[in-house]
Amino acid sequence: MSILPPRGDLQTATGAWSVRSNDAVLRATGVLSLLAIGAIHFLQIVPTTEATPLLGLAFLVLIVAAVLLAARLATSSDPRSWTACALLSAGALGGYVFTRTFSTPFDNVDVGNWSCMLGLAAIFVETTLLASSVYAAMTMRALQRAVAPAPARSAGIPPGRSSAA
Repeated sequence: MSILPPRGDLQTATGAWSVRSNDAVLRATGVLSLLAIGAIHFLQIVPTTEATPLLGLAFLVLIVAAVLLAARLATSSDPRSWTACALLSAGALGGYVFTRTFSTPFDNVDVGNWSCMLGLAAIFVETTLLASSVYAAMTMRALQRAVAPAPARSAGIPPGRSSAA
């Protein structure tokens, strides 16, 4: 089973099967990645909230968003869902870099703490989700363009016939 887009005619039975299996594998990967992001941040929510309440609130928002997005992705697949996955993972990655780089009232205890084990696990999962989301969104857009109906012909003349019959 390949997760690469099928070659050739996308309308063939083999092509349609390949597209469905590709979508199923990507969605399963996305759902598991989102749940892993939620679980990783859930493990840190109590100590984080005690040390920095605003960051604890941000973790809570991230957890809820990840679970809701996982539920949406489990039931359907569309480019907007994949874009939301990419934005969520990019935001979490950006937040990690921000809290490790700058001391702010939002979080002043993690500056320079680049070796936190759960943080490294989160970076791995978020990067995987970001890459999968970009790939899935690009693949879906390419498939939509490939199977889009041809534009209506002017004057309703069927192909292969001239207007001066």
